[in-house]
Amino acid sequence: MLEKEKKLTSVDIIVSQSDLEGFIIYANPIFYKIAGYPYGKLIGENHNSIRHKDMPKAVFKILWEELKNSQEVYCFIKNRAKNNKYYWVFAHIRPSINESDKTIRNYISTRRAISNKAKDIIEPLYKQMLDIETNRGVKASEDLFKKFIKENRFHKQSDNEVIHNIQY
Repeated sequence: MLEKEKKLTSVDIIVSQSDLEGFIIYANPIFYKIAGYPYGKLIGENHNSIRHKDMPKAVFKILWEELKNSQEVYCFIKNRAKNNKYYWVFAHIRPSINESDKTIRNYISTRRAISNKAKDIIEPLYKQMLDIETNRGVKASEDLFKKFIKENRFHKQSDNEVIHNIQY
């Protein structure tokens, strides 16, 4: 059965909050609408339960390394929705820090529609990364992603700035 893309509109903003292990503790109504689940159904589920099979593991390896170092992350994610659908997002994920002891309390993610420009660039990159993961492992896929970031970096841009420029 062929999958069908569910597109976010320019005003759709998905918001979710997860604990330190990635289990969803809050999700806004737009998240449920786009993902196709009844309101409240995803609370307690791990975010990876909606991960699409087309997503390279290396993307999440890098994402989690950055988050655990108290860094915010911009990235592109293809998620699985119910009823054989999927949706692409441009995500901004950041740790929520306890002011008293500077530890990470949880993670907050805001996601909006991926731009056509970004999707045209990222979709073939992720396919190539998946092929590499199958044949040579996650580390080789991560190396390809880092090479891609380096090749698209202007002057002294951060990785997040490179991703942001791809989106816009």
